[in-house]
Amino acid sequence: MDFSRCVGASVNAYTLDFVPLREGGLRAFAVIQWARCHMATLAIFGVVLAGPFAAIGQDAGELYRRGVVYASQGDYERAEEPFHQACELRPALPYACLYYGRTLYLLNRFQPALAVLRRALENDKKNPEIYRLMGLSAEALGEVAQAGAAFQAAVRLAGIRSAPNEDPGIDYGVYLFRQGQAERALEPLARALERHPDSARAHLEVGCVLLSLDRLADAAAHLQRAVALDPQSARSHLLLGKVLLRLGKPEAGEEQLRQGSRTVK
Repeated sequence: MDFSRCVGASVNAYTLDFVPLREGGLRAFAVIQWARCHMATLAIFGVVLAGPFAAIGQDAGELYRRGVVYASQGDYERAEEPFHQACELRPALPYACLYYGRTLYLLNRFQPALAVLRRALENDKKNPEIYRLMGLSAEALGEVAQAGAAFQAAVRLAGIRSAPNEDPGIDYGVYLFRQGQAERALEPLARALERHPDSARAHLEVGCVLLSLDRLADAAAHLQRAVALDPQSARSHLLLGKVLLRLGKPEAGEEQLRQGSRTVK
């Protein structure tokens, strides 16, 4: 590479940053040329590029895959920016904007998550996971009616391809239960169990609703299944303990409460 050209580009780029131009494209071209010329030099000195320079020379798919790696490690803070850039570069790339919105939701940034998920919906109108996450985000923001509509759309579109513990029927059932509609909550939860009989979360939420309705024997059966499927779930152990105590089984109930307390620690 002719580094004398890079020096010129560097000077011009910094100058163009402060001098108004009638041709806006010239300024952008000069900045990009400066970045391209200095990419190798900056890498040698360990400089991390941010903002618009970060995506130069990177494919949206590569950025998306990097985000997936971070997200799979539970590092949502680091996953956010690669997903963001992938979504900006190629909004139509499958799951790019969806995973960006999901990451924002997991970071408790519900308002921006909702905006990104609406954008994802433009390119994938029949994806139940987008509607499910929109429902969760809207509910977290207290937008009850919007959350209910999103959950209903997710349930209509849901099929066996949904993840066992992320079936939209579970989230819609939990939403209805939180709205004080325990009886109505059982229907979407039951459908989720039909799709995923071995979903620990579905059994847990059904057991919770049945407990609130004083259907203790049925609640115990579902909670015992939840504990068997996910022994590390503190909530399943604790709820099962409460049910067993109310069924007049103090020893078994106390043992489940102890298990739940140990799991929390």
